[in-house]
This record gives sequence, C-alpha cells and structure tokens, in this order.
Amino acid sequence: MSEASNEMFGAASAPAPRPLSLLRCSPAFFAFLVVAADAGRWADPDLWGHIAFGRLFLHLGRLPPRDIYSYSAFGHPWHDHEWLSEVILALAYDAGGVLGLKLLKLACTATTMTLLAIAAAETGAAIGLQQLVLATAAVGLGPMMQFRPQLFDFIGLSALLLILARQSYRRSGPLWPAVPLLGLWANLHGGFFIGLAALAVYTAATAVEDWFSGDGYRRAGRLSIAFAVCLLATLVNPYGIMNWATVFHTLHHPITRAIVSEWQPLTFRIAEDWRKSPLTAINFALALAPLIALAGCFVARPRGGDLPLVAVAALMGAGAWVAVRNLALAVIASTVPLCRHAELVGERRGWRRAAAGERTDPLPHAANQWLIGAIAAGLAAWTGLFSHALRPGFAVPQGAVAFMRAHRLKGNVLCDFAWGEYVIFHLAPAAKVFIDARYDMVYPRRVIEDYLNFFLDRSHGAQVLAGYPHDFVLIRPDAPARALIERGAGWELIYSDSAAMLFARAGARAAQIDGVPIRGKSRPAFFP
Repeated sequence: MSEASNEMFGAASAPAPRPLSLLRCSPAFFAFLVVAADAGRWADPDLWGHIAFGRLFLHLGRLPPRDIYSYSAFGHPWHDHEWLSEVILALAYDAGGVLGLKLLKLACTATTMTLLAIAAAETGAAIGLQQLVLATAAVGLGPMMQFRPQLFDFIGLSALLLILARQSYRRSGPLWPAVPLLGLWANLHGGFFIGLAALAVYTAATAVEDWFSGDGYRRAGRLSIAFAVCLLATLVNPYGIMNWATVFHTLHHPITRAIVSEWQPLTFRIAEDWRKSPLTAINFALALAPLIALAGCFVARPRGGDLPLVAVAALMGAGAWVAVRNLALAVIASTVPLCRHAELVGERRGWRRAAAGERTDPLPHAANQWLIGAIAAGLAAWTGLFSHALRPGFAVPQGAVAFMRAHRLKGNVLCDFAWGEYVIFHLAPAAKVFIDARYDMVYPRRVIEDYLNFFLDRSHGAQVLAGYPHDFVLIRPDAPARALIERGAGWELIYSDSAAMLFARAGARAAQIDGVPIRGKSRPAFFP
C-alpha cells in the first residue's frame, strides 16, 4: 500500500505493542462468557419465515421481486433487506436441523464476544477489569442473542468498534476494513444504518476533540473519506438505493409501535413486562448496567482520549431509550469505553494494577482453566445447546395448523399477525396469509390498518371481514376479534384449543367436517 493510501486509511506508522486480552490470559473464562451469553434459546415469531424465505431464494436462485405468500398484497413489490441472513439461517437448518441453528447462533455469539474482547484489550485495562466488564456485557446480551438476522448487527457493530478502538487508543490500524464490512452488512440486515450512524458520530466527535486539542482536522478528514466510501458500499445489494428506502420506511412507519412490542420505548416495555413477568423486566434492567456504569465513570474521569467512542455509546443508549430492540447495541457500544474509564477511575483511587511482567491472569493455573472449561461445557449442555429441541417464545397455533393439514384444508387465512410466518412455513403454497411480519417490506399501509381494525374489533372491523376473500380466520381465544367473529352469522368455529381458534365460512367444506367444532388438546410446542 502506498504512503498516500496509508495516510488516507489511517494505517499505523509503527506497530503498537500487542495488548493483553482475555482471550490470551484466561481463555476458559472467556469460553464461559460466550456460553453464558448464548444460553437463552427460543424460537422468535419470525424464525419460521426467515427459513421459508431463505429456502425460497435458494430454490429460485434469485430474490423474488414480488410477494407470493399473501392474498391481501399478492404481487406487491417485496424488498427483503435481510435476504442473506435468511439464506444463512436456511442453510444452517437444512444442514443440521435445530442443532444447526443453535451452532450458528453460538458462532455468532462467539464472534461478537471475541471482537469485544479484542477491542476491550485496546484500552489497556487490567485483565480483571476486562473480565468484569465483559461478564456484565454477556449477562446483558444473553436474552437478546436469538435466532434472528439481528445477530449480524451485533457482529457488525462489534467489528466496527474494534476498528475505531484502535483509532482511539493506539492511533493505529487501517480504516479500509470498514468498507467491505458495511457492504456485507447491507445484505445481511437493514441494521447496517447503525454502523453508518456510529461512524458518522465518531467522525463528528473526532473533529470536535481534535479541534479543542489543537490537532486540526486531519484525522476527521480521513474518517470522512472512509464514511463516504462505506456509504457507497451499502448500495452494493440487490435493491440498490431501495434498500435504504425500505429501512427508512420501517423506522418511520406509523404502525410499527402499534404491532411490534420491541419497537416500544424502553421504559414503557420495562413497566409492561414488570406487570407480566418481573424476571423479564429485570433482564432489561441488567442490560442497562454497562451504559449506566459508563456514564458514572465518564463523569468521574472524562479525559480518556476516547470521546468519539463515548459519543457512539451515547447514541446507542439513546436508541435503546427510543426502542427496546436497540438495547443490545447499547450494551455492545458501552463495553469498550467502560473498560477505559473504569480503569482511569481505579487509578485515581489507587487500586493496584499488575506491574509489567507480573502474572495478570487471576486464574492462572492450568487446573483452573480446565475446571472453568468443564463448567462452561456443563452450562452449554444444561441449557440445551446440544439438544434437538427448541421451544417457541410464544404460543403457536400448532393444533389448528395440524388440523388443517390433516383435513387438507386450503385457502386464505386471516390469522394473528405473529402467526403469519408460522402459517407460511407449514401451509404455503396451499394457504396464503392476510399479513405477516414483513409488514415493512411488502404490505401497503391500508392492509395494515385493515388488520388492526379487524384484530382490535374497531368500527370498520366488520367491513374488513366482509371485504376480502378470507376462507379461514385463525386467532387467539383472548383476541378482541373473537367477539367480532362470534357476532357475525357467516362464520363457524371448526377447531379450538387453549392456544388458537380456527373459523371457516359457514357452508364451506371445512364447516361440514364430521364432529366440528373439534376441541383439541394443547401439547408442548417445539420448533418447527
């Protein structure tokens, strides 16, 4: 690489000493943290769809430009900003079943934690402090490490933070790896804009920091060029600029928070979960610990030479406050600067650090490493890493769908929003859905509003029920729409259990099945 290129992309003129990381000093403890962060496993409502769509792309050898799974928006343009993640999930499932999915998630978790550990080492913090901070991050990330394309957001942000940590703490390392990183990220998930936002904030904060220190704008200039190239790299995807349009459509969609709970504000979600399940609310609160600790340590010792990284953490923290789905990003972004400023606070208080050449591993003996490794393996087995069972994280209409398959029932299914992709996975192409979780990629606003009018039994709900060619209605027993269905005369209950109620049009073949309505028995549900 030429001298000019080195200057532009920020390559070091002289390599800095390799910092001590948890990976080198206590690999067994690090493995334990990976297993702990990976311990929560349940099937997200979208997992069925991710695999179905990934299989479709693999079968066709291309991305279908229009929807084929719904009857309310059939033929509508379909811009899938997470297509590559879905292909990877489908390949993992087809190769190894549920175990293949679990191993894929473990690999993503391990990659995220590895990148964070290497970035934390760049701060020069003591190994014991790195252990504490990374353990806190593992606990915070655990509930959010699930079988979703967001796993690749976590990897992408961690990789970008490693690049930026080397810029902040050692003024070394090239910026060019961020370009292919953002290009790949733009095909994995719409969260790629998070990386661009982080890089933009880092660049702006660097300009401010260097201006106050009298260093000029040279570093900010290099970062600005890198940002511009990264921005262009995100356009290298099957949809080009439309990928950006889909992401902005999701962010500004007026229905998003009305349907998807993870888009709700953090405080509202914690309060709601506290009423339903205090343990879940506590998990969310624990995930805030790194960000809160960083705020306290930064106030105590603000001069750490990493104002841009702190600014990125603040941005991710604000994002978590707006929508709970961003909480994992706040944990990741706060981990590295927390190591730095906690170390500075410790030095001020006179806490002893290991001298050069002194043993830095608090668990140095090989016997301890083997013991911790055995505990990590035991935790992995106890939490079900090696089993072929995967529970859904919510009630699924397993009995109702099995009833439809047993009686070869085909047609259009108006189902609960969260069940759309479950129905697609099990019944397509024999059945089409009214709506599913691709609301931001496929469905026009009118369809979404019609679904809400029906599901919430609003004034126009009866018109929605009469205005589309529904053949079946599949809802939860406690759904507000149940009263709407039962008030009408055109529908008959044909199957029910504690999880779901299946209605068919009166006089249809399904309504003539012997013994209907069938009362099913709910059984433990497992993916798929």
